[in-house]
Amino acid sequence: MKKFISLVSMTALALTLSTSAFAAQGTVERSVNFRSAPSTDSSVYSLLKAGTTFEILDKVNQYWVKANVNGKVGYVSTDYISEKASSSSGATGTVTRSVNFRSEPSTDGKVYGLLSAGTKFQLLEKVNSYWLKIKADGKVGYVSTDYVTTSGTPAPSNPSTSKPDASTADRIIQQAKKLQGVTRYEFGVNKAPNVMDCSAFTKYVFGKEGVELRWGTRYQQDAGKAVSKSNLQKGDLVFFGTSSKNDINHVGIYMGNGQFIHNAPSTDGVTISSLTSGYWKDKYISARRVL
Repeated sequence: MKKFISLVSMTALALTLSTSAFAAQGTVERSVNFRSAPSTDSSVYSLLKAGTTFEILDKVNQYWVKANVNGKVGYVSTDYISEKASSSSGATGTVTRSVNFRSEPSTDGKVYGLLSAGTKFQLLEKVNSYWLKIKADGKVGYVSTDYVTTSGTPAPSNPSTSKPDASTADRIIQQAKKLQGVTRYEFGVNKAPNVMDCSAFTKYVFGKEGVELRWGTRYQQDAGKAVSKSNLQKGDLVFFGTSSKNDINHVGIYMGNGQFIHNAPSTDGVTISSLTSGYWKDKYISARRVL
């Protein structure tokens, strides 16, 4: 989904905004549960259908917003909504620590230069929880959310279409391939990029291209929207059950031509496997499209 000297290393962390920054309206893009608390373990008030509009009261974190729906206050997942700024809100920001100003929302994006602490900028778009699209000194580019503060709410990025962004999918696959021979597998570990489990691996490589995923197959299996096996496209997440056909416990990234790349315990690292023959063919359960 969108200043000037030497390179700095960046880690993608969630952007936290104050309640006052959210003078915004939300719109449900895909049906979503309206909950009593910002957790999938909380009680469900109702199911909000696509097209439902509501007032965003607060951005709890990168996963949840506090919402006012017809006078009732609750919480909805950010995965299923879009945000639109109120006409009166102004979106600006300040660099808190020197940060690379890039051509794309990715650590592989060209570095225009380094923005020093104190630099003011216009906030054009919150691409995701990792990246902002900004305008500084007349130039448009991207900065990591970890190094700035903002006020006001920018226009949201365009919602995903039914077809994945091919260029983004290709870049994600290339990011995954770079980890072959680098990443070891260890269940329940997320020490990127050296030691990860399967879902930490997918979270990491998607995050490198500005696409946010939560760590854990239980979360990723509900991300984006469902796609059938016959309609798989590059960049789709593919899920498997190695102990039970009904219990998802493994995830990979579809590469096209019946192949997927994943961080597998059987090979203790990143490998490419077939979805149409061999061991994984019969372990396949489902797929999700997040691009």
